[in-house]
Amino acid sequence: MATLYRGLWPKNINKLAKYTVSFIEGQWRVTVGYEVEEGLRFLAVEGGDTGLASLVNDVKTAVAHQPGGSFYVNEFRHVLVPVKRGATSEYYYAGKAGADFVFDFEGKSLSTKPLNADGVPLRQGEKWYGPLPGIPYVLAAGGQDIFYKTPALTDADPPQVRPNGIRKVKLSKVLGDRSRVAQATKLIADVRGYHGGRFYVNEHAAAFTPVAAGDGNGLDYVYCGQIDLAAWFPEPVIA
Repeated sequence: MATLYRGLWPKNINKLAKYTVSFIEGQWRVTVGYEVEEGLRFLAVEGGDTGLASLVNDVKTAVAHQPGGSFYVNEFRHVLVPVKRGATSEYYYAGKAGADFVFDFEGKSLSTKPLNADGVPLRQGEKWYGPLPGIPYVLAAGGQDIFYKTPALTDADPPQVRPNGIRKVKLSKVLGDRSRVAQATKLIADVRGYHGGRFYVNEHAAAFTPVAAGDGNGLDYVYCGQIDLAAWFPEPVIA
């Protein structure tokens, strides 16, 4: 039975910040939007079968009675599937992602790992080259904490959404260790600065953040580094 996810529900607005299961050439495949340059986007298609399309469709079909649509993979490799409920969406756990994504893009392989166009590992502060799906977090103003907001759930099993309830979770509260909090915040603040702002973490625990583009006509994304899960929010419990 599909169960509501007890961790962070992404609720991304950016269309490029999510994966999608699409029906392509007679089969369900994982796809992702990829922006090559300002105003030029392509649909990159999963090069192999990770099995995630089936996992996502099982949840979509069980809850919404139709396959296909968006999903996310967080830093714990949990597969999160949003299902529309009225004016909002509820997020369900579909399983754990084992294999890594590699997408076909103009005859080349496009990875979600922190690599540049030549497959060389990125260094902190370099432009993020890969696709943008990730889980949004916020570096607090002043750069001393990280937090996220998500709908509040009941403690029942299975959980239910608390009407009009929003839960704000601060890294400082869950860790209770200033040195580990400082370790996590410094990684982001070194790139974003101490005024704070949004950043994303993907299934490889790679953190990247939007910054003003050099031409002033949009946003670039810059690699912040690797999140240390030992100095991070705890992995949500899966029933």
